[in-house]
Amino acid sequence: MAPKTIYRVDYRELIKRLRDRREELGLSQSEIARALGWPQQRLSAVEAGARRLDIIEFFQLTSALGLTAQRAVRLVLHAPKSK
Repeated sequence: MAPKTIYRVDYRELIKRLRDRREELGLSQSEIARALGWPQQRLSAVEAGARRLDIIEFFQLTSALGLTAQRAVRLVLHAPKSK
């Protein structure tokens, strides 16, 4: 059976890139979560690898991070391949 996507190298790299973007913008988890209407714990769990983003959440988060849908998709397409 294939491993769950949450454990794949490319998924972890994608989450790292999103966290790096948030930090580059100088935003806390609480600030982003508030903008999204999420509990801060949800974003913390995503960044820690304990919770997987669904596609809608992914685009909500990337939008809150100031990324266009096109740039968000590029983050996925340019992540290293899973081993």
